[in-house]
Amino acid sequence: MADWTIEEVLRRALQLELENFGEYKRGAEESTIPSMKAMFSFLAEEEKRHIKLIRDKMAELKVKE
Repeated sequence: MADWTIEEVLRRALQLELENFGEYKRGAEESTIPSMKAMFSFLAEEEKRHIKLIRDKMAELKVKE
């Protein structure tokens, strides 16, 4: 396992959450099946919460994006 700093971990986590948010948002926008649209919308909102948590921690630790 690599030796990562907390800064690297937070930046990577943020990157992954942003990517996931984009994919889920796109899925919600493109889906024509209501239940799929709802699922992707829910997942996108969850990712937004994760992004905020990571950014809050980054701000607390003074880690730049």
